[in-house]
Amino acid sequence: MIQEPPVGNRESETAALNSPTPDPRSPTPAPTDLPKESSRTILFQFVIFPLGVVLIAVLIFFLFGKLATDDQTIPDYLNAIRSGSSHERWQAAYQLSKAIKRGEAKRFPSLEHDVATLYVNSKSDDPRIRRYLGMVLGTLGDWRATPLLLDGLNDRDADNRIYALTALGELRDPASIPRIAQATSDEDKDVRATAYYTLGAIGDASAVPALVNGLKEEALDVRWNAAIGLARLGDKRALGPLREILDRSRLNRVATMREDQKEDAMIVAMSAYATLAGRDAVPDLQRIAASDPSLRVRAAAKQALAEVAGSRGPAVSQ
Repeated sequence: MIQEPPVGNRESETAALNSPTPDPRSPTPAPTDLPKESSRTILFQFVIFPLGVVLIAVLIFFLFGKLATDDQTIPDYLNAIRSGSSHERWQAAYQLSKAIKRGEAKRFPSLEHDVATLYVNSKSDDPRIRRYLGMVLGTLGDWRATPLLLDGLNDRDADNRIYALTALGELRDPASIPRIAQATSDEDKDVRATAYYTLGAIGDASAVPALVNGLKEEALDVRWNAAIGLARLGDKRALGPLREILDRSRLNRVATMREDQKEDAMIVAMSAYATLAGRDAVPDLQRIAASDPSLRVRAAAKQALAEVAGSRGPAVSQ
């Protein structure tokens, strides 16, 4: 995944939880066709003054919008999910997930029960409501939600299954491992990748056999998620696939990965690789720190090198 996201996962609404604002994402572009030689008077009358009015209007809109949002409480969100309009209900579920992330759940001791009831009743509802409620259950961290989220792995909607897996990764209940291991055989590639990632996030040794089996996956991004999960458990069998993630040419074979996702994958893999390989990782890390086109990736490589240099453990033979 703070928890890194699964490598190469679909651009689902999971991104909405890691990103504070839902779609639409694209702001209206500012006009760019002004004449270069316009006079100061014309520029003021037709550009600067109207632009100032627009900016004031936008500031007022966001100010009152923020005040309105701040007035909403967790009980308000729950009530909106129960009885609001179709648009209000999924928006309330989204806002509830953000409120829980901010740590506002402590004031409401019965919240897990309330959210669990809504989650159970959401099977035939707007999928977005079920997804966000699942994430709330994961963030609350109550293992009583484990059976509900495991049942979510039976949903027909693949994104629902991905959200349920992600929430189970937050819960980290070892009792969920057998069912999550079954999800590594899901027909949907992204579900399989998330299942492997979740097994690693739970961090229990009983997940090792399933993770090792994931190293045989043909889909690169699925195999890499299995390797990252295995690396979290300190298993050196992950070293080979981790090197693949650090190879730009291999990453470029995954057509569905955006550039930022490739960078995230390399940064996550680099940390695991440095931990597992110790000083044997130095040549690869030096190459990345010197030549990778991404400033973020180069900085992460330098950080990993510093951590390896500060380690007193013996080099790991491959």
